[in-house]
Amino acid sequence: MNENKQGFFKKFINDWEMYIASVGFVVMCLAIIINVFSRFVISKSFAWAEEVSYLGFAYTVFFGVCTLYKNQGMIAIDVIVDRLLKLPKRIIYIINFVILAIGNAVLTYYSFILTVEAWVRPTAALRIPYTFMDLPALIGFFVMCLYSLRFLYWSIIGKEFAETSLENRA
Repeated sequence: MNENKQGFFKKFINDWEMYIASVGFVVMCLAIIINVFSRFVISKSFAWAEEVSYLGFAYTVFFGVCTLYKNQGMIAIDVIVDRLLKLPKRIIYIINFVILAIGNAVLTYYSFILTVEAWVRPTAALRIPYTFMDLPALIGFFVMCLYSLRFLYWSIIGKEFAETSLENRA
């Protein structure tokens, strides 16, 4: 039983982005269902439900993208790159991950500014700072920047990394 706990803990640590995205999706769906149900049954909608569903949506999107990015599950057109020899392919991967690391670093910077400045602006219904709405973007871009740097390092040292579809990794 102790091995099962260690296995679960290791899987949770490896896939933490997916779990956060999943919780965000469940929260979003529940808020929408509650609001739709209340609108039809008691002819009243809840203002907080829209904000909660948006919050769940933001966490679902940004942490879901992190999961896809980590597993090389993003859409890419590799027809030409796949036909190249090993060295040119490696050079293209290095250039690609340098560009992605820089892009994600810039987006992390702007997300940080947005997140910090949003602290003084409360949401309409829940009256929580907009920082909590913007935080998933900051974390998501930061994590993707770290993954870009890891992929860049792997490309530099010549390590092969998985490029199979997510369905085949389950």
